[in-house]
Amino acid sequence: MEDSAPKYKIGDFVRCAYELDDFYADLYEDIEENPYFPFYGIIIHVSDLGEGCWPTVEPVYQVFCLDGIHRFFLEDEMSLV
Repeated sequence: MEDSAPKYKIGDFVRCAYELDDFYADLYEDIEENPYFPFYGIIIHVSDLGEGCWPTVEPVYQVFCLDGIHRFFLEDEMSLV
């Protein structure tokens, strides 16, 4: 498998939205009412492939969101602002 460079870098301002399936939609019924959803923030950490306890085929981004909470997203859940 070929490793590719992360699409985004530390310091990028991004728009993020979780891809919620039915399971998560039931847990977060009011997520659409959240004034910060979709989330906006700055990338503060980009994981190496396979780093940590969740080995993935793509980087995991830690984003410091405007509401003051750190969240984690995959590339397909983010876009540059």
